[in-house]
Amino acid sequence: MASIGQSRPLVAASPGMRTPLFIFGVALALVAFLVMFAFGVVFIGRQQVSGQIPVVVAKEQIDARAPITPDMLTVTSLPANAVPQGTFLHIAEVKGMAALVQIVKGQPISANLVVSSSDPISAQLPTSFLPIPEGYVAVTLPTSEQQGVGGFIAVGDYIDVVSALNPAQLSPSRPRTVVQTVFEDVYVIRVGPQSLAQRQSQVQGVASSITVVMTRCDAEYMDWLLLNATLRYLLLSSKDYKTSPQTASSACSTSLIGPAQVDARWHFTSA
Repeated sequence: MASIGQSRPLVAASPGMRTPLFIFGVALALVAFLVMFAFGVVFIGRQQVSGQIPVVVAKEQIDARAPITPDMLTVTSLPANAVPQGTFLHIAEVKGMAALVQIVKGQPISANLVVSSSDPISAQLPTSFLPIPEGYVAVTLPTSEQQGVGGFIAVGDYIDVVSALNPAQLSPSRPRTVVQTVFEDVYVIRVGPQSLAQRQSQVQGVASSITVVMTRCDAEYMDWLLLNATLRYLLLSSKDYKTSPQTASSACSTSLIGPAQVDARWHFTSA
């Protein structure tokens, strides 16, 4: 009689049981392979999508020193390895900046290509052109407290130019002084260095010069008057400002400016 504590001998699996287990294992491995393959495809697809970065590029050519406005820019996607370091990702980030160099159409806008008006370096670099309309020139005129309305002429103002001239310089027969307005609605684009005198809660003093916009021919007449007449400026009311620059005068049909041309334009001798 067998002992109660005696262990039973192991029964070997029959060949009929091994075949289903083997097939099940192969199927499980195949399913695992397919699952991992699917995850790999999805992962690679996501990597390819994330490799495209939206960046700010120039919609058109931007000249050096030109202020950059939103209409000059657009956003496009570039491969991550083609995006320069420091490239802007949003158009709003380029607000208030100007181009340091010429930027070609489609070029990404990066920090080394632009400068901000609030950046200390902008004080040392020419960040923008003077606002001179096409076909016009900038002319710098001397000024003082009595000549220039006590220093109240500021950038963006319009002035009239009054000339006091002795017609004896034009015709010696009738020496006298004639005063008349020679230029109207002259636009001021810059004011020269000012003193630190406080006026109306602003740091504004008397400048030594003002820069205005004129046609080239008017600028030549102005040069003659600066040499031969006494000029004063009248500051216009802001309600009387014009929104467009003055047109070329019919007197600007000659390149030679002398007493005869000046008198023909303003009739000093007949006053």
